[in-house]
Amino acid sequence: MVTVNPPTASLMLSEFVDLQGGEWVIQNAANSGVGAYLIQLAKARGLKTVNVVRRESAVASLDASGADVVLVDGDDLAKRVVEATGRANIRLGIDAVAGKATGRLSECLAEGGVLVNYGAMSGDPCVVAPRSFVFRDVTLRGFWLAKWFRSATPAQQMALYGDLTQRIASGELHARIGATFDVKDIRAAVAAAAAGERDGKILVVPRH
Repeated sequence: MVTVNPPTASLMLSEFVDLQGGEWVIQNAANSGVGAYLIQLAKARGLKTVNVVRRESAVASLDASGADVVLVDGDDLAKRVVEATGRANIRLGIDAVAGKATGRLSECLAEGGVLVNYGAMSGDPCVVAPRSFVFRDVTLRGFWLAKWFRSATPAQQMALYGDLTQRIASGELHARIGATFDVKDIRAAVAAAAAGERDGKILVVPRH
């Protein structure tokens, strides 16, 4: 995963808004692979995170991982974010769900905030009310790691992966592991990977 999820999280934190220590970032799909890395990288940079999930059962593991605020998505999300952060001005939002979830994140951002979409887990197009654009000047951007590679210099790529691999090697960055399976149990591994509400990645590890 080092080639995809960690750099995606890292670049979304740095390429769109010049965040300073102590600022807040909000993301949905916070229990995903990218979401987990974003929490860790944000903490390493002195940032705080509001982490939105789609089910109550995902809250406890994120709380245990060091997430600052974890909320279940819903129509009153913006109100609960204001209460949880003490009315913080949140300038960056990260959206992996699309659909109406994009709009709910946009309502949580400060005036002039940037909302970055990198996925469509809902299967729907992003839906944002005009008031977010017209009255609060929120910007909706997209991110695709492959496109970043097209314009990034070799030095920029080396700097990014050099930093991330050192953090992973030291244990500062890590992925949650839901379960491990022997190769002979590959059918069970595939079934576990396809199942809903799992907490972490499914690994196939040769044991013999």
